[in-house]
Amino acid sequence: MTNILNFSPGTYFFFFVILVRISGIFITAPIIGSSNVPQTVRLYMIALCSLIFFNVLPPVNFATNLPAISYILIGIKELVIGLLLGSIPRVIFAAVDFAGTIIGFQMGFSIANVVDPQTDTQVSIIASFEIVLATLIFLAIDGHHIFLEAISTSYEQIPINGVNLGANKIDFILRITADLFILGLKLSAPYIVALLLANVIMGFMARSIPQMNVFVVGFPFTIGLGLLLLALGMPYLGQAIISMFGRIDDQVIELIQLLSR
Repeated sequence: MTNILNFSPGTYFFFFVILVRISGIFITAPIIGSSNVPQTVRLYMIALCSLIFFNVLPPVNFATNLPAISYILIGIKELVIGLLLGSIPRVIFAAVDFAGTIIGFQMGFSIANVVDPQTDTQVSIIASFEIVLATLIFLAIDGHHIFLEAISTSYEQIPINGVNLGANKIDFILRITADLFILGLKLSAPYIVALLLANVIMGFMARSIPQMNVFVVGFPFTIGLGLLLLALGMPYLGQAIISMFGRIDDQVIELIQLLSR
């Protein structure tokens, strides 16, 4: 067994930068980055993955006479790589959360909130339901394997201290952020249209039948219609989420290639 006390300072720093990049992914990635995962478990997973890649990757001997700022900048670059790679799947979950929030608002659930286990924040009931659905689908299609593939591919394309953090990366980040809203609107659009039509119908009924109490009839009707639409649209919603997750591999590869230029 190798005695770790015989390692050079450069070897220790080599392990440290591996640890930093993997930590960045585990911080922002969905599910494993959730507040529901105990910190101890997450630390053990980070340490285990770091040890595996430390033994697999070709060693890099860092010079010991570099100024301290150079080591800090290398660590920051590795952390940014990890944070960006973990953020790509997180955008899909954010889009699902956004769609569920809009649907819940249209159904009248804007006040009734629950705690989202992913972000430990208050979200609507419908958003929480769709996040749980997306999580189950993500695990069912082995989406959690993407994190290990992303780590492995990133080291093949982006060696340690080989990242180029130029201004051209901002376009990719802005495009991914825009996808959050576009995907969220695509998921929620059918429900929004149907519920808006239901509200218009209730408005005509209120004018036609003045004796009818719109507030007494409208809320149960809107909620019931929304739940019925969710039940009928469940297969299509699941397929849409699967299609969204299918884009993650291409986006991860695109990001890695962009960072390596």
